[in-house]
Amino acid sequence: MHGFNHILAQQPVADELYDIVILAPKAPLWPFLLWALLIFLFLGGIAALIIYILRSRTTAAPAVSPQEKAGARFRAIQQKTDTVPVNEVMLEVSDTLKDYLAEKYDDPLRFETAQEFLNRISKEETRLPTAAQQELRGFIVAAEEIKFGNTTGAEEKSLPLIKAAENVVSLCQTINH
Repeated sequence: MHGFNHILAQQPVADELYDIVILAPKAPLWPFLLWALLIFLFLGGIAALIIYILRSRTTAAPAVSPQEKAGARFRAIQQKTDTVPVNEVMLEVSDTLKDYLAEKYDDPLRFETAQEFLNRISKEETRLPTAAQQELRGFIVAAEEIKFGNTTGAEEKSLPLIKAAENVVSLCQTINH
């Protein structure tokens, strides 16, 4: 048996002892980076296309008219008149009316004081209907008194002023149609 192992384990020949290593440069990294960038851009493009298609298929909510927005805000204000101080209620009513008129007529009154607005409409420098202007003058004076003054009976005056603001909105709608 000893002879059998000797046959299997042959001694290497002297020429086979050392492998000759051929030096070669390492593979450059830039092709890998280029391919990775191209794949990343391709996947990003596909993702952007999918997002674009999904967004274009969603139906946009129907636009709410300025009158509907104002009406909803007036109803919300009326519901909280018992819990909010009256001057804050009048401030919200006034802001709602200003937002409506600014959106409906592209009027800069949102950036004017009440006095500046009253001066401007007295000179007829607005597209507001005349009937709405007259109603608006009374509303602005009374609302300013409640918002910034300590008037007696302000709570009783606030509900008719909310109705007056709603009346201005309805006047603007009926006159323009």
